[in-house]
Amino acid sequence: MKIFDCIGIGFGPANIALAATFAEEQPTVSRLFLEKRDSFVWQEEMLFENALNIHSDIQNIPYRDLATPRSPRSRFTFLNYLHENKRFFSHLNMDMMMPLRPEYAKYIEWCARALSDHVKKNVNVNLISHHKDLDLFEIRSKKQEQWYTKNLVLGHGREPNIPDIFMPAMGENVFHFLQYKSKIQALYQQGARKIAIVGSSQTAAELLLHLTEVYPDVEAHIIMRHFGFPLKDTSPFMSEIYFPGFTELYFKASPALKKRIDKDVYRTNYGAADMDVIEEVYRQIYYDKLHDKNNITLHRLSDITSVDADSKAVTLTLHNHMQGQLLKERYHGIVLATGFKNYGDGKDDLTSPPLLSEVKHLLHMPAGAISVTSSYELETTKDTQCKIFLNGLSEKFHGMGDAGSLSLASLRALTIAQQIEKNPVTDKKTIEPADAS
Repeated sequence: MKIFDCIGIGFGPANIALAATFAEEQPTVSRLFLEKRDSFVWQEEMLFENALNIHSDIQNIPYRDLATPRSPRSRFTFLNYLHENKRFFSHLNMDMMMPLRPEYAKYIEWCARALSDHVKKNVNVNLISHHKDLDLFEIRSKKQEQWYTKNLVLGHGREPNIPDIFMPAMGENVFHFLQYKSKIQALYQQGARKIAIVGSSQTAAELLLHLTEVYPDVEAHIIMRHFGFPLKDTSPFMSEIYFPGFTELYFKASPALKKRIDKDVYRTNYGAADMDVIEEVYRQIYYDKLHDKNNITLHRLSDITSVDADSKAVTLTLHNHMQGQLLKERYHGIVLATGFKNYGDGKDDLTSPPLLSEVKHLLHMPAGAISVTSSYELETTKDTQCKIFLNGLSEKFHGMGDAGSLSLASLRALTIAQQIEKNPVTDKKTIEPADAS
């Protein structure tokens, strides 16, 4: 029987930060991370290395990395990555506040490889259950591999937000941006030449720029409910939402105050784009007009009222409030830049992570949805001493720092690691080596 003090589901930045914390702060904790992919590439479908002249930075101060806020002396800092790869001075000489996205992806991969002894790749977890007699969680993969743990950490990222109107049409022609690069390439090779992007966020703008640069003969449409791309709020006061003090403030706030804060800080992370990307889109449209081209069409102030898909294309009916009319447009592909779902009791939220369906009876769900403690632990019933932690998945409880940003990943990892160290497996004789090969 393979039993661990901790098993982490997913090995993206959040759980890589946790693995680094264990390695440096709690090395005696036996741990295993299960990753469904066969690589450690970060945001692979959004790495636009063939279009580096635009949308190439990470929108994150590099020192808010996987380790520095926890310990500037850590070997897993971005600066140490530059040092060990002999790029420290060259990087400084570029005078870039935000690193290139491909560079940061290499940094994250570098950290992951250094911690890979505690990772098993190509594991698609499909069942988490509770072994009542042992009071342990049993994790099973689709290949019927199994492991046991007393502490479970979910760090698999959030579920894509798919508007209901698109659900019946999802497939090869309609997909979330998490599948962008591979599916766009496949569509293009099959002859697709008219593509729509739904959304007005940073992601939507970057997809538009990439699409028109890499596939210059594609007619790109962008459909947004706004008049134009909203500008992201990057003021230093609003950026304090990525401070540890804000996380504490937000967690303690009443539901009414949380709602007020959310309204205030929404544009720091959602439905908005950086000025440089917005200006690049505007310049591209102007440049096209200068050369009598019309490769980019903006459907502004537009609502999608129907979606009709067949095997070759998708027809959207748009209520264009700017033109005051209904339009029908037929596309070879639709990319949804529509963000992600949260866990909580809101109208559009998921009440609990789907992976926990078999242990839902152990969760304390006072309002019909999960409840999360200040230490990122799901509240459970008295029927278990096992613990479940959400690593980067509890924005509704801890605020915007848990909305996919790397800024607080290392401090959150430290909090989780400290809680796990206090809740070890008591029968150490049953624990097998942590490489779990």
